[in-house]
Amino acid sequence: MKIRTFNADDHPILRKGVTDLLKESDDLEWVGCAADGKEALGKIRSLQPDVAILDIEMPHYTGLEVAQILMEEGMKTRFVLLTLFKEESFFRNAMKAGVKGYLLKESNEKEILDCIYSVNQGKPYVNSSLTHFLMTEGSANNILANLTDHEVNILKLIARQKTTAEIANMLFISPKTVSNHRGNIGKKLDLSGEQNGLLKWAIENRELLI
Repeated sequence: MKIRTFNADDHPILRKGVTDLLKESDDLEWVGCAADGKEALGKIRSLQPDVAILDIEMPHYTGLEVAQILMEEGMKTRFVLLTLFKEESFFRNAMKAGVKGYLLKESNEKEILDCIYSVNQGKPYVNSSLTHFLMTEGSANNILANLTDHEVNILKLIARQKTTAEIANMLFISPKTVSNHRGNIGKKLDLSGEQNGLLKWAIENRELLI
């Protein structure tokens, strides 16, 4: 059975390029496209494709917002975000939302098709030049797994730039206890004795603590 595919992009040339690729593939059935997020939302609800490839930046709704809205409604369509953005924050937000595929617009035709096949089977697919984000995420999560729940809570407060005294008051413990926790967290994160090293780490990795 052919994979029913849909695509949305506010750039006509890019939209046509992906549309043509989907139409020409023997394993895919192209069911439609849209030029903005609002149109994409309505058409995907109506067409219920197997896979929808969405540009992140579109008028009315971003591709990520469209995917989030439809997934919250329980739609079984699987989503791929096609974007110019290489920033890690965009990637992590997409993964947290449950998006299965993440591709850069510089991707070649084989990568786009491989992504569609993988996502349709429920397997995640990330552009090859972004896989280091997955490695970073995995290693960071492994480190956080070594922390106790109490230490993670303290780390979250540190990321919000709360002082030792403020954390002590918020958690109803002594400042000395907070200092001990900070020392233990620093050791578990393998941080050097650099001044404010724990604060810098917490701020830089704030998204992992949400």
